[in-house]
Amino acid sequence: MELGGIAYLGLDVPDVEAWRRFATDVVGFAVTDAPDGSGVVHAKADARRFRVALHASAAPGIRYVGLEVRDEPAFAAAIAHLGTAGVSFTHGTPEECAAREVRALVWLTDPSGVRVEVCWGPTIDGGFVSPTGTTFVSDGVGFGHYVVLTPDLDASMDFYTRVLGFRLTDFVLLGPGMSVQFLRCTARHHTVALTAVGPISGVHHVAFEVADIDHVGRALERATAAGVPITATLGRHKNDRMLSFYMRSPAGFEVEIGCDGRLVDDATWVVNHFTGGDEWGHHGLTGDALAQSVAAQ
Repeated sequence: MELGGIAYLGLDVPDVEAWRRFATDVVGFAVTDAPDGSGVVHAKADARRFRVALHASAAPGIRYVGLEVRDEPAFAAAIAHLGTAGVSFTHGTPEECAAREVRALVWLTDPSGVRVEVCWGPTIDGGFVSPTGTTFVSDGVGFGHYVVLTPDLDASMDFYTRVLGFRLTDFVLLGPGMSVQFLRCTARHHTVALTAVGPISGVHHVAFEVADIDHVGRALERATAAGVPITATLGRHKNDRMLSFYMRSPAGFEVEIGCDGRLVDDATWVVNHFTGGDEWGHHGLTGDALAQSVAAQ
């Protein structure tokens, strides 16, 4: 299966209005109500109709993630692959497809409880103007990445690699039985990272890539001015080379804003084990902090 990265994210947030303000004033999305009158809030980041959907929910987390394929034949091939992979999946209803602004989708659930949708045919309406002047990076690599904590790393790795066709880019060992596995489906260094730190399931963060260091710095300035807790200071990762910072979103899970993410050439890439933390910065980003942030949600 050849996936094209994240098409959209559906987030569960206890306070939609607080996240709407955060998405607009800090992240830089253009935010509107969904056109179907459902009460869902859409966050637009480029020419697509939306990239992030906000759903009111008592429990925060990822409600669904859409992973796109190129076209209808690729979608048919993906369905055939899922059938031979021995997993159960469900075709999206016309209402679900309309809500996601795609032609068709199928969905299944990963071992951490995330609903993963494979889709094709996104709606383009153009006209994106960021209220903060932010430019987001998505062309050809999908819209950012997400990091989940999984209590069963083997099952999660099987789901994302064998079932969905992701490839291991590299990994970090945090301690006995604890690691982070970075998986890609495009040239983006990783679209999903699977974190094992014990019997904990949940989302640690979602990440949005912006055009350059000035966009990162301005987002950090906006977050600081708004009193948003900075959970990991400005820094550069060793493995994906992302220059970024992390902040606590109004829903409890974190948001990473970064630039200069590494692009992987499948023909030459060697899977690496990284040690020693980050190149610099990212103070506050530790294995214990990963677990605590999810447990506190």
